[in-house]
Amino acid sequence: MTKEHQQVVAEITHEARTRCLAIGGGALEAVETLRADLEKSPTLGRRARNAVSDMKIYTTRIEATDTSPALTVTYVYDAPPPEPGLIRIALVSPVRFAGGGTEV
Repeated sequence: MTKEHQQVVAEITHEARTRCLAIGGGALEAVETLRADLEKSPTLGRRARNAVSDMKIYTTRIEATDTSPALTVTYVYDAPPPEPGLIRIALVSPVRFAGGGTEV
């Protein structure tokens, strides 16, 4: 397997899954879709600065749909060669707009 096609495994942490269930409204399904997308393209979103270690922390936003609220998702991409990369979706939060609402 070439470096460009290295296998990546993505998972949703227990805490993130619990948060999705608390948010409701299709949040878990939206994050599951993102999880599958991250296995194909592990650097979606915006990389956050991290002075602590070599782990790569990203945030991305899932736009609201008829079945899911808008969400902000934070994940860690840890790819120590030669092992397959591992993505852990760690934090899921509903997007809050000015005025405190979650609706556009």
